[in-house]
Amino acid sequence: MANVGRKLGVNISVFLQKANISPEIFASKLGYSVKDAWRIIEGKVIVPPIELDRITNILGTTKADLMTYEADYKVPELQYMKEFSNPDNLDKILDLMDEYVECRECV
Repeated sequence: MANVGRKLGVNISVFLQKANISPEIFASKLGYSVKDAWRIIEGKVIVPPIELDRITNILGTTKADLMTYEADYKVPELQYMKEFSNPDNLDKILDLMDEYVECRECV
């Protein structure tokens, strides 16, 4: 499931770049904080279908395109995604990092 969220986040990032929309403007249009917008882009949250509709309207695309687009992972903030030959290992490491960051934020 985490891999789906990350893929969606990468695709949102790619479509944001194509539409020349910054994460700050994206957050503003959705009524989110910039931190929450980045959590979506990083694939750290599950995006409900109704919110996915709002995102596709902002990006000028469809849900199908957003879910199935195959990004070449040239998003600078997400370059690490192409370095792993086994995507399961990437998911495990990213999940551990996410847990660590959440623990640090709570402390």
